[in-house]
Amino acid sequence: MVVVSACGSSTSNSSSKKNTATSEPTASTNEPAKAAPITMTVQYPKSDNLAGIEFTDKKVARFQEQYPNVTVKKNDWQYSPNEIGIKMAAHQAPSFIRVPATEGKVLLEHQWLTDLTPFMEKYEHANDFNEKLVSPFMIDGKMYAIPANGYIMAVMINKKLFDEKNVPLPTPDWTWDDFYAAAKATADPAKGIAGFAMMAKGNEGGWNWTNFLYGAGGTTQNATDGKVTSAFNSEEGVKAMEFMKKLRWEGDALPQNWALNFGDVYNLFKQGRAAMVLGDRIEDAINNGGMKKEDLIILPIPSMEKGGDHTCVLGGNYDVINPQETPEVQQMAFNYVTFDLFKDSELDAMKLVLEDRKAKGQVYLYGAPAYYKADSEYGKKFEALVNQYPDNVFRYDPEVSKLMVGVPEPSYNGQECYAALTNVLQEVFSNKDADVKALLDAAAKKFDQEVLSKVVVK
Repeated sequence: MVVVSACGSSTSNSSSKKNTATSEPTASTNEPAKAAPITMTVQYPKSDNLAGIEFTDKKVARFQEQYPNVTVKKNDWQYSPNEIGIKMAAHQAPSFIRVPATEGKVLLEHQWLTDLTPFMEKYEHANDFNEKLVSPFMIDGKMYAIPANGYIMAVMINKKLFDEKNVPLPTPDWTWDDFYAAAKATADPAKGIAGFAMMAKGNEGGWNWTNFLYGAGGTTQNATDGKVTSAFNSEEGVKAMEFMKKLRWEGDALPQNWALNFGDVYNLFKQGRAAMVLGDRIEDAINNGGMKKEDLIILPIPSMEKGGDHTCVLGGNYDVINPQETPEVQQMAFNYVTFDLFKDSELDAMKLVLEDRKAKGQVYLYGAPAYYKADSEYGKKFEALVNQYPDNVFRYDPEVSKLMVGVPEPSYNGQECYAALTNVLQEVFSNKDADVKALLDAAAKKFDQEVLSKVVVK
């Protein structure tokens, strides 16, 4: 809801001049000729998403005020890796599609991405995007998507549980050893309190674990000589999975019922039954969970060794443009996707959000990676606004943000990759004597045969 509220805005005059295709005056009337009619299909929320529908309807209305020549059709299909091929083959995909960060290479391989570089050359804010978030869809020097929302994984900590056990709070430059010691020391199995709760039920398990794979210097996949193969069964992968095994069996730091999904983990944290979880859901913890601002901190993913990089997963959602559309529709889709970005009116909408948080005694999380550069003109305006609400803002420590190194999610069949890794994680958590290397090798072999062998890199 924060994102929806913050993005609802009207365009500025400068943007209008930049993006609107105008015609030369006709010889007979000396008045501009009318723009040619264009029909564009907008990705529309599902019928049960009332807030999303209201936001989209308002945006469409404002968009058509500026572009009266555009007819907007609605399509409530949401991206699915299993359905995109069918939609493209039937020419039924919307003019733009919001997709996860994992899908870049797969979509490009099938030629389902439009190169946005020509549009960016005419866009006044082309150099104001956050490079960290743009990177998953910056391929061979070309930009193929606009970041809608993104993240670089962090660790959220309940300071209160550290204090209760007299455990020193870790510092931003912490290591895996520090993480293990903290998780073990804050765990209290008899009271149902975990030192660290991670996702291990669905695909989220592989997603969570990949942070430690990246931290160990590993990667999920290799693409060479036109073929993609699994790489998570490397020496680095073994180290990362052995670390999970140590947390589970030696440290007894995980929840007794470790088969948790996304919501389960954060509910456990809000209940005060987990000292550390991956993520930065501060707003949910305080605004919905009743936790106190002063009891929470955010740290980067720990480095494997002292002085190493705090490397973790970079992901999120991105807007891509359908290459099956005409150039005119593609331009209009680009105009729509970027319609509310970098606008002063977006700041006005953000002010309403902050005023609402102030009235309700709630907080807004600030300092996490955003689509814009923090030092851009817009970024400075945003910060100046946020500074007016010190009691209602939870800030990322600048030192933490500086240390975070994001690596894009798996490029090919990312969700299926996470699922394969979750299977290994579950076996390790279930079996004290699990052979980590053998499990990773078996998972890699199966995933290569059943999935990656079908991928052709062009």
